[in-house]
Amino acid sequence: MKTIICAALVFAFISISCGEKAKNNVTEVNKKAPVEIKNDRVEMFTSDNIRLAGNYFYGSGSEKTRQPLIVLIHQFRSNKEQWSKNFTDSLILKGYKVMAFDLRSHGESDKAKVEIEKLLTDPEQTPKDVDAVMKWAFNNEGVDTTKIGFAGTSIGGALSFYGRLKGGKSAVLVSTGKLTFAPLTGYDDRMMTMSRPLLRISNVMLIAGDGDGEHAGENKEIRDNFLINPMELKIYNSDKHGKDLIVQNPEIYSLILNWFGKTL
Repeated sequence: MKTIICAALVFAFISISCGEKAKNNVTEVNKKAPVEIKNDRVEMFTSDNIRLAGNYFYGSGSEKTRQPLIVLIHQFRSNKEQWSKNFTDSLILKGYKVMAFDLRSHGESDKAKVEIEKLLTDPEQTPKDVDAVMKWAFNNEGVDTTKIGFAGTSIGGALSFYGRLKGGKSAVLVSTGKLTFAPLTGYDDRMMTMSRPLLRISNVMLIAGDGDGEHAGENKEIRDNFLINPMELKIYNSDKHGKDLIVQNPEIYSLILNWFGKTL
């Protein structure tokens, strides 16, 4: 009889312990559950009345919580969907909000009033798109406007530098050449010879492939002529450009995450 009672007590103890352990495991799983990510469709209007379409990502429940914002700018003849969902999700989990938008004449945004190739060099076109995004951000109570970062590929990189000049705190430029950089930002080598030199800019990361035309050399010139620490230049052994360089070297997403972690 005593043996039966002892066995019953042991069984009960084990059941209670297992139940508590299971409960604790559920709690741990809940703690580690991923943040639900919201994706709001946003429309912004430029000073020349172009409607821009954007995707605004943020963690559920944080819409009105002031957080840093990362603005993602696609390359020429691409659109806002070029950015990996894993990348935007990672930014949200790191405590950022994210705005990915379509430049004029791209994706779901309105067509520009000029031929699309003019967007590469006309300072009266796509820089106004960045201005519109900045205006939207400054009117959004959930954005910490002292901590806005930009990341872009090709023309998107030049516009990211422009965003840095217009109040952004940090920028990442992937495969950005002088063809777009100089006219869209106003930072031209010829300005270096003038009596009023351009202000050197900090918190800029440059990324390029050494086989992608003249981009590697031009990025070195941009670094040497226009940047000041903290800055960084990463050159890959690759002939890929922009988003294709990232597809080939997905660790670039980690480089961008780490860069914003250090500079925002």
